[in-house]
Amino acid sequence: MDMPTFEELRDLARRDPEGFEVLRTELIEDCIRQSSGCSRRRLRGIQFVIDARRRVAGSPMKALLDIQAMMHDSFLDLRLAIQGQRLHLEPSVSTGARILPFQRPGR
Repeated sequence: MDMPTFEELRDLARRDPEGFEVLRTELIEDCIRQSSGCSRRRLRGIQFVIDARRRVAGSPMKALLDIQAMMHDSFLDLRLAIQGQRLHLEPSVSTGARILPFQRPGR
């Protein structure tokens, strides 16, 4: 399914909110369906959480702020995980060593 332009989505949301929601659901489902099998379950879970936040938010602006905060928290978690991996790559003990010369046998 082709993605409508912003203006088309805005106009649809204004004149037919229910039709907009149907289209939004179809576009999301299409995107999830096109993802790899290993990502599909995770994407469905994330979409479930997003839909739940939208339902309980009370207003579109509150939903936006809640979902934005969720994305920000996820980004921070990812950043901390990446930084943690870098910390684990650094050696925990000194790598300085004394090099011993070896003599060839027979000399």
